[in-house]
Amino acid sequence: MSHTTTRRSMALARRLCCRLPRLLPLTAAAANPKPYLPGNPSPAPLLPSFSSPSPPHPQKLPSLTRLFSTAPSSSGDSSMVVVGSAESFTSILSKVEAEKLPAVFYYTAVWCGPCRAMAPVIAKLSNRYPKLPIYKVDIDIEGINSKLGDLKIFSVPTFHFYYQGQKTDEVVGVDVTRLEANMEKLYK
Repeated sequence: MSHTTTRRSMALARRLCCRLPRLLPLTAAAANPKPYLPGNPSPAPLLPSFSSPSPPHPQKLPSLTRLFSTAPSSSGDSSMVVVGSAESFTSILSKVEAEKLPAVFYYTAVWCGPCRAMAPVIAKLSNRYPKLPIYKVDIDIEGINSKLGDLKIFSVPTFHFYYQGQKTDEVVGVDVTRLEANMEKLYK
């Protein structure tokens, strides 16, 4: 490479680097910079931000409490029931045990990849057994942690099978064969 070519490319690089700041709006701070020193009564104004503005104080987000839903899903005859609160969960579990009802409790989380992989399987099973309620319990519901500890639920997805009010079996993880076998054995 010749000496003139190198000088031209360096000059072009300098021009490109120097032009970038001129593309941005010139602020009072950039035009008249004053160093910030502790005790300086008038620090330099802030430069513009290109990110979204944030509130000056943290704001409390509105409550996102989900309601207890007994409506079947829109996919036809389904027995899936989404449990939306710790209170609903406690009352449903007490009712299943007291009235000796058959039920499946499906413990899941929104962030859980294996739980998302099980969603179509659960939907299929809830349509196959429309009389059997499958209670979908999100483990991140506020106030439910102590109840999950009492039930010894340490990972998701976890399935608890109740027959005549008693917990008869448990499936932990993505074990479709065992899940379908338990449904067939207990609820056919």
